[in-house]
Amino acid sequence: MSLSVVRFAEHAERRYREYGRSRAEIVDLVLTGHRMRHRNPGSADWLVSGEGLVVVYNWPDADDETALVVSLWPER
Repeated sequence: MSLSVVRFAEHAERRYREYGRSRAEIVDLVLTGHRMRHRNPGSADWLVSGEGLVVVYNWPDADDETALVVSLWPER
């Protein structure tokens, strides 16, 4: 199975709105960047970046098809 479902923690929901981004942008970044993800040294499992953002998420979350976006911030 492959990643096809992206859920958001409450914190991540607030963050993408704070940065003027859409939920769809974040979902697309996770789904397209998943193959090139990096291990995250923090509390979330994985990290992807692009489009000026860094997104951290847990995968698998509940099953192999689902990821949970934990947080995001501007890429520096």
